[in-house]
Amino acid sequence: MKRIEIFSPAKINVGLFVVAKRADGFHDIETVFYPIGLRDKMSFDPADEFSFACDDPTIPTGADNLVVKAKDALERETGKRCDVAVRLEKRIPTGGGLGGGSSNAATTLVSLNELCGLGASRETVARLALELGSDVPFFLRPVPSFATGRGEKLDPLDFRIPFPILVVNPKIHVSTAEAYGACVPKKAS
Repeated sequence: MKRIEIFSPAKINVGLFVVAKRADGFHDIETVFYPIGLRDKMSFDPADEFSFACDDPTIPTGADNLVVKAKDALERETGKRCDVAVRLEKRIPTGGGLGGGSSNAATTLVSLNELCGLGASRETVARLALELGSDVPFFLRPVPSFATGRGEKLDPLDFRIPFPILVVNPKIHVSTAEAYGACVPKKAS
């Protein structure tokens, strides 16, 4: 096994329409996911047992973290262990709708599958990504995309924003579940 060091990108939503509440508790949306240059750095090193650490002490590193959930899902799916030390250098603000946790989960799925030789197919990785979160599939291939359904139905777009994007972090954490719960769904006009 060799060390993997990779950047985990953020995204913005260019327009976001919550169009319907689904029977499964999720919402159908219409949006454009657009990757931006803000990114976390993740390193994956061979180890005697799995560990996960983050330089941001506010990020939980236990079983509820999407990085750990991604590792667990891969191990369950493949029946193989992946003993790796994962280190996350957090730069994407949490609770701002930028997809940092989802991006970290997607990066973990792809990196551990390769590093540990787990042999999960693209389809399996995509299924696991969606099980982890609605926008995790976008980060498997983060290119500008029109997203529908829960955000997992992705149509790549030939779309580039030709000017700098300013991301302002007011240091306000917004729960995704609470934000969607407060929405009144309506079709985009």
